Amino acid sequence: MKKLAFIGPLPPPLGGVAVINQSFQNIDYDGYEIIPFDTAEKKDREDIYGRFKFKSVQRNLNINKRLKQFIAKEQPDVINIFITSGMSILRDILFLKTMHKFNIPIIIHFHSKTKGEFALSPMRLKIVGKYFNKYASKIIVLSDQHYSFFVEYFGVDKCTVIENFVNYSDFENEISIKKEDFLFVGRLSREKGFFDLLEAVKILKQKKVFCRIQIVGVAPTERLEAEIDNFIKIYDLYDYFVFNGATFGDEKYTLFKQSRCLIFPSHFENSPVVLKEAIAAKMAILSSDIDANENVLQKRDNYISFEKGNSQKLASKMIIFITNPNRILSMCHASSNIKSYDVSVAQEKFTQMFNNLVLINEK
Repeated sequence: MKKLAFIGPLPPPLGGVAVINQSFQNIDYDGYEIIPFDTAEKKDREDIYGRFKFKSVQRNLNINKRLKQFIAKEQPDVINIFITSGMSILRDILFLKTMHKFNIPIIIHFHSKTKGEFALSPMRLKIVGKYFNKYASKIIVLSDQHYSFFVEYFGVDKCTVIENFVNYSDFENEISIKKEDFLFVGRLSREKGFFDLLEAVKILKQKKVFCRIQIVGVAPTERLEAEIDNFIKIYDLYDYFVFNGATFGDEKYTLFKQSRCLIFPSHFENSPVVLKEAIAAKMAILSSDIDANENVLQKRDNYISFEKGNSQKLASKMIIFITNPNRILSMCHASSNIKSYDVSVAQEKFTQMFNNLVLINEK
């Protein structure tokens, strides 16, 4: 049996790359054995927007050493590495250089935004493109919009689109037995819009409007957690929130199945898998109006959007959800009709890519 190596973080922490890496590894690739190499620190908290720390240099050099030993021992037939556009791309280029020496086909799964991160200036993208094109056989991007942006730097022959996906069977449920709860999934950070949600709930309480919000995720730092706790204490919002922590597997799926509406107020995203999980779970969706969200939701009838960062607008839209249950049920049914993000679509594309690369390498 041929070996397929996946290089990248696995949960914890609860982040998009780790979740989608796990999802790709859960696919049954006919004729391939999955061998994972986990790059995560295995902490519940991860401050991906914090300052660079010099102690991480030694840690990443140690990971690179272990990676070299891993590839030498396992001798995979294909390597898939998850890379983002933050500062960690410097480390990942080192990983690419190390793996390239083994003459094994490398697929870069570029889990990137198109603006606002370290590697995404035109000058830096030219440098990134130079290394990617040197070391990678294929470069996966997350959507047609990402393809249009990155193909200039990576080339038509290298780039291909495989969207993030979910296994719909994990989220199967009956809409009629859903609770009226909202669900928030993600880091409890400003970038994810969690502080916008806190302000919106404060407004709801002032208007004497009640709701319950299930929270999946943790604050990236203890300082932010303390700030959140203090805000809830000052405005007495305890009855509005249920904090479930960093929740995985069946426990997380159950929260999706039981909840009627996803709140997704993020300020920027790549191709958010959380929205696709909500669609698979037949949920109504309340999301910020950023391009990445609109690219997934595509003006369908299963969501309402609001202006990013505007807690007043978020509160007013939450009131619409709370006071119009029949409309929300209709949005749930609209989600149930969307099947385009199921695992089967990615499985076929990915398996064909592996097979082609192995055949080329064997010639």
